[in-house]
Amino acid sequence: MTIRTPYRPLDITVPFPELSAYARTATRLHPRPGTPTAADSSIGGPLLWPADEAWPVCGEHGPGTPGIAPERERRCRRLLREVRTRPRTADGSPAYTDEEQAELDALSAEPWHRPDRHVGGPLPLLALAQFHVRDIPDLAPFAPAGRDLLQVLWCPYDEHADGPFSEYGPYTRLYWRRAADVTRPVAVMPEPAVAGRGWYLPEPCVLHPEQVVEYPFADYLPSELDERIMAWEDELHARIGEAAPWYQYDLSLAPGWKIGGWDSWHKTDLIRVYCDACGTEMRVLLTIDSYEGHGAPDSWGRYEEPGQPTGVKVGRDGEYRAFVCPSDPAHPHRMSMQ
Repeated sequence: MTIRTPYRPLDITVPFPELSAYARTATRLHPRPGTPTAADSSIGGPLLWPADEAWPVCGEHGPGTPGIAPERERRCRRLLREVRTRPRTADGSPAYTDEEQAELDALSAEPWHRPDRHVGGPLPLLALAQFHVRDIPDLAPFAPAGRDLLQVLWCPYDEHADGPFSEYGPYTRLYWRRAADVTRPVAVMPEPAVAGRGWYLPEPCVLHPEQVVEYPFADYLPSELDERIMAWEDELHARIGEAAPWYQYDLSLAPGWKIGGWDSWHKTDLIRVYCDACGTEMRVLLTIDSYEGHGAPDSWGRYEEPGQPTGVKVGRDGEYRAFVCPSDPAHPHRMSMQ
């Protein structure tokens, strides 16, 4: 299967050639449910993790931590998928059997009350994703020398005191390694017994990487250029109507999970992210998106594309981004919600 972004509605650098200086490539990941192996780039798949290397844990969530057991969340998702494959009832309702409705009610009755508890030691981090440089064109510029594999793990809780690493979202860790060094990978990955939110548990997804060109969120642009773009949009919509593209939604930043490119600040004013170690302005490495599209067919996708193939939702149906220091990849990364 090949997944590709539709052709751009127009080349924005024709009316605004100065935007060429701001162009960045990003790799859209196009995750789709599948059965990835530890050798693959994936979201929610097994990691190529050395068997003799300790699995990272969260020291802030130990015995007695309330949450939702992963199997409770997964069983709930399986039930919902099964029901969606059936014709709806005469009144348009989902066609649940009485037994399925009772089980679904039991599984989802108290998600906000966190009905399960962790009874072990420190909570193992959850394997979120791994990305090989060989698969993702825009990953190479971020990779430390000699490393070609990025692994992403997180603690599926919002409540953490470690601000530089987690701002209103899960505590997230990035690990770079050389894939060829892992000659004996772990057979079974540890998994947290509970999650703070069910939507922090990813579905196993294979990736269909595609490189696209992005332009900055408007607040990054000089005010004079931003004003000219808005005037151009107004004139275009007056002449063509609703079908005319918008810079911010159709011509600048792609939605969905991606590596590299530009970062959006659509829910707040622009907040530039700086490295705590050296003060350098950071670059967005990874965008974790609640949806693969804007919720309607637009220049980036179509109705038939799945909205949430990963099962992951962050913030208020938003984006969670990992920023890294371009001066030194060893400096701590920062996370930001939007």
